[in-house]
Amino acid sequence: MNRAVKIVIFFVLCSCCAGIYIYKSADFFEGDTKTYYALADDAMGLLRDSDVLVSGVVVGKLDKIGLENGKAKFTLKISKEVPLYENAKLEKVMESMLGTNVLVLAPGDSSAPLLNENDYIKNVKTDSGMSATMSKVSEIMEKTDALMEKVLERENQEKLNKIIDMLVRTTENTTQNVEGSMKMLSSVLKDMSEVMQKVNAKSDAEMEKLSKILENTLKVTDRIAEISDGKDEKLNQTLDDLRNSLKLIADELAASRGAMQDVRDITSNVNQITEKVANGEGTVGKLLTDDKLYEDIVKVSDKLTDYADTLLGMKVYVDAHSNYMVFSNSFKTYFDITLQPRKDRFYMLGVVDDPRGNVSHTVTTHTTDVDGTTYIVEDDKTVVSDKLKFNLQIGRIFGPVALRGGIFQNKAGFGIDYVPWKYISLSAEIFDFASGGAPQLRVQGLARPLLWTMEPFSWLYITAGGEDLINGQRDLYFGLGLRFDDDDLKSIVSSVPKP
Repeated sequence: MNRAVKIVIFFVLCSCCAGIYIYKSADFFEGDTKTYYALADDAMGLLRDSDVLVSGVVVGKLDKIGLENGKAKFTLKISKEVPLYENAKLEKVMESMLGTNVLVLAPGDSSAPLLNENDYIKNVKTDSGMSATMSKVSEIMEKTDALMEKVLERENQEKLNKIIDMLVRTTENTTQNVEGSMKMLSSVLKDMSEVMQKVNAKSDAEMEKLSKILENTLKVTDRIAEISDGKDEKLNQTLDDLRNSLKLIADELAASRGAMQDVRDITSNVNQITEKVANGEGTVGKLLTDDKLYEDIVKVSDKLTDYADTLLGMKVYVDAHSNYMVFSNSFKTYFDITLQPRKDRFYMLGVVDDPRGNVSHTVTTHTTDVDGTTYIVEDDKTVVSDKLKFNLQIGRIFGPVALRGGIFQNKAGFGIDYVPWKYISLSAEIFDFASGGAPQLRVQGLARPLLWTMEPFSWLYITAGGEDLINGQRDLYFGLGLRFDDDDLKSIVSSVPKP
């Protein structure tokens, strides 16, 4: 198999992979359709073959956009599986920030008659999106201008100044009242605190006195009972009732004293806990006062933020190009995939089809006899291997300069890229330091003259440069390639006509 066949097979495989990816990524609409029409005030942002969606599902296409009686006429191809009624609604909705729109269809319900093919959908709303927003902003600006004109009138200015003066005076009076109220509240709270302290101290003494009175009363009651010796039943009954009542009161006083002691204990515990937390003791205290723990939490939060940015902001670039090697009269083909999780770093892996491969020389010595004379013969054999090579590199971006390092065509090395303008870039790579000879130096210039045009022409670029510039196998080349990212591919797929 010669080199040209390999190149053709490589490009066929790449085309097949791209076609499969496009087919899998695209939302192709299939099935029998009916034709309906609609008249709208605004068709901006809609293209031919724009999707018609029902609940987010593609059920048809915008087949044609025309003009009828000063309004935009939509020709819609809707699936026969979707019945439309006279109360159906059609609305233009923005699909992306780039200004592209789709049509969202509400089929209606059976409370209205069924639409026939070639009928008009009457309920159409197209004032959504950026145009509606800008019109609302314009209305708000007009009302604001009118309001400012009224405000700038002399009479209104005087009234406004009076209102401002009143607000200033009211604010000052309110501030003074609040300050006076806060001082009075502070004084009242201080007085209440002193009163409660006195009441607490007095209540303890009174409780002691009352307990002693009850004990003495119980003793007197028992003594009267002994003196009466049970002769007077009514007196005995009264004394028993009095004794029971006094016991109940004594029990309640004891319980109250215990409750008050519990309250004092709880207050003491709360004070101790608060003091420990303030001193940074315990788990809660460490959480509130430990600066190192706070810094650790901040670091964890920063790492989570970095991870989310890396995961959600990943960019994928696909690069395929082929260079014609002038001196060796052959083509060298590259296919690279670049992953860029952030703006300042990237990772690249790729495959290189190098027609020269790795060249090695093998010298073998043997003897031969010619007419009885022995000769020593050396055979120099050149072996070409590893035509398919790999790139595996990491890089960092510093403004217009990018530094790369890793594997360059199966050899360790590093490179530098300089992008002075988005249309031009210059690169230099040096690798293969362990071959025993001079390392390989590769210098390249790249231009994107069609970057300003529409896709896919903006993907194209041209290259020119030289390889192996510091050893005996130097060569010059020029070539053509294309580079796109996942967003570019998505946008181009969305505009591909679907059957």
